[in-house]
Amino acid sequence: MTSSKEDRFLRSSRTGQKIALSIYRPDDTDFPRPVIVMGHGIGAIKAGGLPPFARSFNQAGYAAVTFDYIGFGASEGTPKNVLKVQDQLQDFRDVLAWVRDHEQSKWVDAARIVIWGTSFGGMHATALISEDHGLAAAIAQCPLVDGLAGSMQMPILRSLQLTATAIADVAGDLFGAKEPRYVDLTSDGSTAAILASQEVMVGWDRIKPENGEPWPNVIAGRSMFSILSARPLLRVHKSIRPFLLVLPTWDHEASLDAAEECVRRAPLGEALRVEGGHFDLYRGGPAFEKNVQGQLLFLKRVLGQ
Repeated sequence: MTSSKEDRFLRSSRTGQKIALSIYRPDDTDFPRPVIVMGHGIGAIKAGGLPPFARSFNQAGYAAVTFDYIGFGASEGTPKNVLKVQDQLQDFRDVLAWVRDHEQSKWVDAARIVIWGTSFGGMHATALISEDHGLAAAIAQCPLVDGLAGSMQMPILRSLQLTATAIADVAGDLFGAKEPRYVDLTSDGSTAAILASQEVMVGWDRIKPENGEPWPNVIAGRSMFSILSARPLLRVHKSIRPFLLVLPTWDHEASLDAAEECVRRAPLGEALRVEGGHFDLYRGGPAFEKNVQGQLLFLKRVLGQ
């Protein structure tokens, strides 16, 4: 089954700025289909690592929507790459509202919308499936579901270095600095970054945008405090829909223990276990095919297609 991609914009309910969307649809979409609404990882963009999953969903007959949060990627908003968890959640809600709108009813089956998040996007998927009982299901792969637990597994020296930059960024913002103080997202472990190891560098290469779209390898230091306080794991017991968590064998970037606890706490939680680490679930990684096939089996079971 062939598919097509359409780029569009919608207005943010909180800022009025444009949120960039990419809509992936099977070419024979002349009737309402289930839709997978997809959120990317920390500091990432919709072109980074998501298209192979969106196309796989198309091949199985589902539509998919990816987007950039305000201040990231092709979306409007400045300063760039300032991560606030509640703001990103609202952007996610805005995209869901747009997908559910009557104007999309020719290609969207509003009763069969699935929320999907990878890595940090799994935090938002966990929060949304806990609050939005109109969703059909949720999928979170290699997810961060507890910001505190994720921060606790970071080596203490790196944590202190990043915290110092975060404090300087907050202070600069209070005193009118024109630009944030940024921290690197990735490194090979020789310098401080949120994700720092040789494994990260190999994995990051797997999710580079296919179209060569620029992707700043930074987020504002102040973002660290927003991440630390975000703990949707504590609310997942309120979910009432099927929730699939894709768990690697090990995970040095997100807390695997917290993700396992999320499976236990979610009333309809279940785990898909795949071999490898955090970035092995993406295209080019050894677990990609098993990951995709497991997600498609879950979708077929819960959506009836």
